[in-house]
Amino acid sequence: MKKLLPALLAALLLLSLTACGDGPAPTASSAPAASSGASSSEEPAPPPEPTPEELAAQQIEDTLASLSLAQKVGQLFFVRCPAEGAAEDVTEYHLGGYLLFGRDFQDAQGAWLTADAVRANIQSYQTAAEGDSGVPLLIGVDEEGGTVVRVSRNPLLRERKFSSPQKLYASGGLDAVVRDTAEKDALLASLGINVNLAPVCDVSTDPEDFIYDRSFGQDAAATSAFVSAVVSQARQDGMGSVLKHFPGYGNNVDTHTGIARDSRDLATFENSDFLPFHAGF
Repeated sequence: MKKLLPALLAALLLLSLTACGDGPAPTASSAPAASSGASSSEEPAPPPEPTPEELAAQQIEDTLASLSLAQKVGQLFFVRCPAEGAAEDVTEYHLGGYLLFGRDFQDAQGAWLTADAVRANIQSYQTAAEGDSGVPLLIGVDEEGGTVVRVSRNPLLRERKFSSPQKLYASGGLDAVVRDTAEKDALLASLGINVNLAPVCDVSTDPEDFIYDRSFGQDAAATSAFVSAVVSQARQDGMGSVLKHFPGYGNNVDTHTGIARDSRDLATFENSDFLPFHAGF
């Protein structure tokens, strides 16, 4: 497979270098003098240690080979965590991940869960995945900051909700955004969450746009710099990022409540809306 190509190329290179050693012997003026009692044959060089990338590729291949077709199909699904039977569903459907919403940080009566309770719930899902496919679950949440927060709505998990990117930028520039991202990643990771469905990459400068409050509120260039800073920090923290909402919300209406038709031409997307997504990549 393509992931093994570097290893194959390395092996071919070693063979080529070995073949280069079959040429004429060095002349007397350049050959080192043989020491008395030296062995006529030397120990062969040990094979090179596999690189981390090669080890990871092999681990992936081994894991895939161990999965049934049903398990492979189940791994494609990153779904909303059900209110009941979440651990059992992981085993039954071989799920790839769970997305947590506000209710997942509350008990059945609506009381806020403690950090220990949240961790215990998430660990029960991971334990089910380990016993089924052996592949850890993606555990995701929408923790954008501002109007869309799930974890920091719970006062037992954080004293205040995370601020919106616009507010952070206004108070401290991109440095404030990066510090906030690091704090956010640390909190999510401490609970067992490994994917944040953020940052919002939509370009919006009009406060009348539905998406404006959730966006960076700047032009494409500034939004691209914001996205790059957030994704870079998240990657450093080991937190997965989701770039949304491709191909770019623009000035469309709320698609949670209906359907929007976007009639902008492709050039508009290429010259503006796509740029923050490229920056995130």
